[in-house]
Amino acid sequence: MSDNKMSSLRQKVWRKHLPRLVHRNTRPENPYNYYSVHLVDVANHRYLLEDYQEGFALLTRWDYKSHGYTERHSVSIAELDEMQVEIIHHRRYGPVSFAGIIAFTFNYYTRFAYAKSLASRGKGKLVSAFFGNKELKSRDRIALLNLLVNEYIQQPPSQLNSGVTVNEVIEMLYGRLWYKHIRNEEFRRKVTLLLKSLVITDDLLLRDERYFVQPKSVATIAEHEKEERRNKQQIKIQKNIVRLMLVITAATLLITLVLLAMAGVVDLHKIWVYITNLKPFRILFKLI
Repeated sequence: MSDNKMSSLRQKVWRKHLPRLVHRNTRPENPYNYYSVHLVDVANHRYLLEDYQEGFALLTRWDYKSHGYTERHSVSIAELDEMQVEIIHHRRYGPVSFAGIIAFTFNYYTRFAYAKSLASRGKGKLVSAFFGNKELKSRDRIALLNLLVNEYIQQPPSQLNSGVTVNEVIEMLYGRLWYKHIRNEEFRRKVTLLLKSLVITDDLLLRDERYFVQPKSVATIAEHEKEERRNKQQIKIQKNIVRLMLVITAATLLITLVLLAMAGVVDLHKIWVYITNLKPFRILFKLI
């Protein structure tokens, strides 16, 4: 019942916002304020919203052979609601993406996503202005490979190609304002080197200046995680051994002192008085 109610709500919202999305889905004179609606059906066909007439949405399907939106389809609001959707608001300072019509409606009235984007841009400018001479956190090849695998799995409807370019990878790692950083060329060289190393090990495939994730990458990540768990276990064992040695040493020292006291060689009372008179221990005892 709840699914039916949510579906009815989404369809109602679609009917309300489709005219607005269609009216501004082509680049007007101002190319920094328009929408694009990307959709994917159960057969993994990718569509772009083109028009809305008499209760039906007109979609154009992406043709992988001609590399363009060619074939047109007319779908109802109910069929449109069953597709995976991504609504992108293209703005001057970068696109703002919404994973569904409900998210778009919420942010359309609250402007929450736009405020978040503004804060992100402000943070990027501050980092570039005040911390531009500092090196960002390094990314090793396994972390980069894991990022690319996750990006491949969570491929949004607007991403027509499963491969990524060097610039797209840098943007994932350092944000959209990476090119303003004082070490932007260093970022490019480092990421390019890491990507090429992953190509050599057959974890990635380079084709037409795009890097594609290969099945071997999953095995590489799994092996790395297994090695990390083994290393953590070894470190844990070493720490436990050190703790045990400290306990044994302390116990041996106490037993030795007791034996010496029983033999009359040392006076434990004098030793205790001497220890308690030390300044650090005196302060500690006062606190206790």
